[in-house]
Amino acid sequence: MAFGTFKTLEEVLIRFDIESQTTDFVDEIQFEIPEIFFNFIQKNLKIKRNYISENSICESIIFPILNIISDAYDLPLWSHAKFDVSQEEGLTGIPDFLIAPISKTGVNFTSPVVCISEVKKENFDEGWTQALCEMIAAQRFNDNPQKIIYGIATSGEVWKFGKLTEKRFIIDSRAYSATANLQQVLNILNWFLGEAKKSL
Repeated sequence: MAFGTFKTLEEVLIRFDIESQTTDFVDEIQFEIPEIFFNFIQKNLKIKRNYISENSICESIIFPILNIISDAYDLPLWSHAKFDVSQEEGLTGIPDFLIAPISKTGVNFTSPVVCISEVKKENFDEGWTQALCEMIAAQRFNDNPQKIIYGIATSGEVWKFGKLTEKRFIIDSRAYSATANLQQVLNILNWFLGEAKKSL
């Protein structure tokens, strides 16, 4: 079994005995970004060819947004890195992105704190299904269920946020549009990664 084996969010919640809740919890901290980078990301969001495949969305839209924020917190962004925790439980696979410190060897990650799943065809239930599996895997990997694991489900255009503590999964009820208000998404990610770094 792998992360993609689970088909619905409800299936994951039942399988791992997790309580789900929807509320408003994310906040904003102003993120100061050089104008040249802001314009680069904003331009990418408007180019139609950047949406022709899952790979192009990841590389042209999601990665630049995440990378500039994670770099500000000195937290490496891992793209499509193998993450096998428990084959028996279906907690194996390749997440779209992880944010995690780098190991002493310099080639692997330790203590993932944010799991990011690309949403296909605006299907956020499917996106959260994969993200939650990865968050549970991170919880097991870190061997500390009390540590908060943060999650993001995004189509590149639309961003949603969640967190997992022990057996409680919380999704922020709001969706944020990078195309309509890129600065707001950057501000939220700034706050989000600041909170995530506290878990290290």
